Amino acid sequence: GSVPVAAVIHHGIDLDVHQAGPGGGDYLMFIGRMSADKGVHHAVSIAREAGLPLVMATKMREAAEIDYFNTAVRPLLASEDQMPMEMPLRRRLSLLRGATALLNPITWREPFGLVMAEALASATPVLAFPNGAAPEIIDPGRTGFLCRDEADMARAVGQVSQIDRDECRNSAERRFSLQRMARDHERFYRRVL
Repeated sequence: GSVPVAAVIHHGIDLDVHQAGPGGGDYLMFIGRMSADKGVHHAVSIAREAGLPLVMATKMREAAEIDYFNTAVRPLLASEDQMPMEMPLRRRLSLLRGATALLNPITWREPFGLVMAEALASATPVLAFPNGAAPEIIDPGRTGFLCRDEADMARAVGQVSQIDRDECRNSAERRFSLQRMARDHERFYRRVL
C-alpha cells in the first residue's frame, strides 16, 4: 500500500533447533494451517500426481479450518492416505528432515513463509507457487523450485534429486539465522539513529 518500507529484514530461525536431515524418506511434507490460502488441497493433488505419500502437519481447530478440510481436502484423500494432524515440534522437525521435499502451494501473497526457511534449515528442498515472499526465499534449481501450477509442481518433485541438500542448509545458515536477523536489525536501527 502507501506505507513506506524502510527495510526488509527476513525472519531468523534457531539453527540449533532446525538441524539438517538426510532426506530419503520417500514422502512429501506439508506444514501449515488447514486453509485454502495455504493450498492444502493443492498439496494433496500434487503428491498424488507425483506418486508419493504426503505427510500433513497442520493446525485444524477452528470451524473454518474444519469446514475447509471436510469440503475441499477430505474428498481428495484415499483410504491409504495419512490424515492431517497437529504434531509436537520434535516430531514435525524429524519428519521434515526426512522428507523428499516440502510442498508450499500457497495461494496468497504471504509476507514471508517461515516454514520454507525451516525446511531449508532442515536441508529439505522447497517446492512453492511463486506467491508472496517465496521468490525471495527459494533459489530455483539450487534450494527448490518455483512452480506455476499443480502439474508443474508434480513434475518438479521428479527433479528434487538434483537439489543438493547441503546447499539448502547453507542457504538457511547464510540468510535465515537468528544472528543475521539481529545484525540486520542493528544495522537498521543505527541507520535510523
